[in-house]
Amino acid sequence: MKLKTLTAALLTCTAPLLCQAGRPLQTEDAGILEAKTCEVEGVSARTRVAGASSMRDNALQLGCGVGLNSQVSLAASHSSDGTDRERGLRLGGKTQVWSAGGDDGAALTLAWGVSGARAAAGGWKTASVDARAVVSVPAGPLTWHLNLGHERDTQVRSSSTVWGVALEHEGFGALAPMAELFGNDREAPWWNLGLRYTIAKDQAYLDMSYGRQIRTGTPSLLTAGFKLVF
Repeated sequence: MKLKTLTAALLTCTAPLLCQAGRPLQTEDAGILEAKTCEVEGVSARTRVAGASSMRDNALQLGCGVGLNSQVSLAASHSSDGTDRERGLRLGGKTQVWSAGGDDGAALTLAWGVSGARAAAGGWKTASVDARAVVSVPAGPLTWHLNLGHERDTQVRSSSTVWGVALEHEGFGALAPMAELFGNDREAPWWNLGLRYTIAKDQAYLDMSYGRQIRTGTPSLLTAGFKLVF
């Protein structure tokens, strides 16, 4: 299966490797970086589909708080199925429009992104445009993350409603487990389990996740990543 076909066959609703989201979740969180605070996130992933070549992705993202309860990010990625290769760029951002107050309060954020792609033989093209509402609600040691939005995939000329529901634990020592369901109105949903390890609080993290799509053929997604805050 060709790379473009494989990518379209997978759940591209969240552009997971370019969005980064709240690593290792694919569901975005409502948190916003403070002004002049930046973070670097990296992730390596392998997607497998029965009867098709595995697809490997590597992505690196820089995000910074810019004030006015907003942050912007720029991500670069490289995808390959062993035959075809594709490079990607994504410009994204989040603006928090409501908060119950404090770091532990519920919050509502608007997130957006524009992605571009370039095949090995070809020029850059807009790949997708998306926007979503993001809600995070603390509940004791747990935090719920809820996403609902819209994505336009310009490569396959289709639009979809995208969604995500995630539950994140504050952590047992340095280890924080989490789980989620995410999908769109065109594909079967995915489940995903993640684990984050804190090397230095508010400074350095490692993470990994494993998920599968709930359909015949059961595509799977395995990721490993890191985050540095400065």
